[in-house]
Amino acid sequence: MKRTARWREGRPEPFIGPRPFRARDRPFFLGREREAAALAEAWRGNHLTVLHGDTGVGKTSLLHAGAAPAITDGAEEVLVHGGRRWSDAGLPAAVLPDQNPYTRALVSSWDPDGPPGRSVADLLRARTRTDRYGLPVPVFAAVDRLELLLRPGGPDEHHRRDLLEELFSCLEEQGELRLLFSVRTDHWDELRGLLDKHALRFAELSLGPLAVATAAEAVDSALERVGHTPAPGPGRALAEELAVAPEEGGTAAAVDPGLLQVAGRALWEAGEASARTLGADPGAGVDRALCVHTARLLAETAVECLVSPRTLSGWLGRVLASGGRGARPFHGGENAARVLQDRHLLTRHHADGAYVVRHPRLVAPLASPDRLPEIPRGSAVHLAFARSTREQGDLPVAREHARRALAARPAPRPGERARIVSLLGDLAFQEGDLPSAARLYQDAAGLWASLGEGVAVGQVLVAQARCLLLARDRPAALNILSVAAGRASTDPGLQTGLGQALWHAGQAESALALLDRVLAGDGTSTEARRTRGEILADQGEAVSALRDLERLRAPESPSTRTARALAQAMLAGAGTWSAELDEALAEASDSGPVLLRAARVRRLGGDRDLAARLAARAMRAHHPPLPPHQVATATRLSEEG
Repeated sequence: MKRTARWREGRPEPFIGPRPFRARDRPFFLGREREAAALAEAWRGNHLTVLHGDTGVGKTSLLHAGAAPAITDGAEEVLVHGGRRWSDAGLPAAVLPDQNPYTRALVSSWDPDGPPGRSVADLLRARTRTDRYGLPVPVFAAVDRLELLLRPGGPDEHHRRDLLEELFSCLEEQGELRLLFSVRTDHWDELRGLLDKHALRFAELSLGPLAVATAAEAVDSALERVGHTPAPGPGRALAEELAVAPEEGGTAAAVDPGLLQVAGRALWEAGEASARTLGADPGAGVDRALCVHTARLLAETAVECLVSPRTLSGWLGRVLASGGRGARPFHGGENAARVLQDRHLLTRHHADGAYVVRHPRLVAPLASPDRLPEIPRGSAVHLAFARSTREQGDLPVAREHARRALAARPAPRPGERARIVSLLGDLAFQEGDLPSAARLYQDAAGLWASLGEGVAVGQVLVAQARCLLLARDRPAALNILSVAAGRASTDPGLQTGLGQALWHAGQAESALALLDRVLAGDGTSTEARRTRGEILADQGEAVSALRDLERLRAPESPSTRTARALAQAMLAGAGTWSAELDEALAEASDSGPVLLRAARVRRLGGDRDLAARLAARAMRAHHPPLPPHQVATATRLSEEG
């Protein structure tokens, strides 16, 4: 019987292939013992630790299979953001549209079983505890692939930057926090600039490739751990086959750990049980493994980014012909270039944005790739690509993959179909197509209802109602909300979203009662507290509003800042204008609620003319529009000028 068949029955294999190591792979995470210990020591001893290195060098593996387990060995808990995508925030986009989806995704990743709607600061405060002597226990947290928050452009850039500001604020305020960032080298200078701007001290660790002797020892040790006693030489032979000469200033040849795993896995799976060796001369096998690996990644990239293999190959030809200068992405190919970097084939020059081949052993496979394999086009594949391209900010491509997922054969299962339709609703909502979003959420509600998923039905109904409210169809929205209210159950995220929708529908008392229940059950729900504070400010209950709003932490939305300014103005009996209000108006110049609050502050200060102009703008605003029940107030102010 072949060894591969026997190993698939639950027994481990010595090489994991192209994916990163996880905590469960710790016994085979070899050759990085010194780096893991150094990273864990820095993490324990500093409020902020930054791990940086080139793409594919093994930062994710070092975090998940090295440093994090070393911390948990000491009985400390570690909050690690890893496998979940930044775009996967656990709720339809229209349920809590004012909350930062990146914050929600990070909090959900750190605490998957916790309620949505919390800020990073509230989650970390809830995790703070003392030991038996009354001394505070450090809170260990990590953010992997931080470069995704630093990438410029896209519709969500402001959300990504706000999350970074939120993390920096936590470092400044929470003394027991031990935070670790993992970031690619091409974004390290930008991150360092932001840290210097905030005067944040940090420990820095740079991760490089493996030394040849270390790589050889790691291979031999992995083989021994699966019961294979290698003949002398296979580990050294494989490491030397993959080694490249040192770069300028380097002192020794080095081995890329990712390519070591790819080649090792291929050679191991190619052998018979009786062979028990990787071979003393693995050169041909390594070349073949890298060609197969590269061809598959190119095929996946072409399918994911909806570009033709010929276009992709033509651009890669320009990258190869440029030598070390690199080539900028082809027109419309920025996401394809990023995906190739994320798949560890290319790397980007920080200065001019040009891409180069990241490793010399990848040049030949990229120059003469194998015939690209056929990538499965089932619903699960297209759904995964829809989510990944949404994360990259390419909403049209994400929408096309979601549509192909629906049309795939065999047809998606009912639950998968519901998720696809809900995702299409999210994409339509993000693009501002409110009628389509409402229709798609309605379709998703029907699919979830057929499966008996009551909470999921409630979520998409609230999302549908929110779209209808933004489209100024209040009667239809109220009908939907009456149905959704019976589905809210005890889910705090859904209840908060329902409370927001009720307020926008003019049901202030019902909204406040629902938010009171949320906060009575979970006082850490930042989104519920923010919403209640803003409603109270709009209702003229300044003291109660400030009781909520003063508990929030930066960064705050323009909506929250203007609500606080209004409450403070009502208590002072006169409107006081500030640079903060100017900034809020600049950031949300087409927001009806923001403009109306600014108008009320101006009116309290006696400036009737400017109050009237701001109120008139509030009535014309679209992002979001003024709720219908506030139009009368805006009309009165506009007529008093």
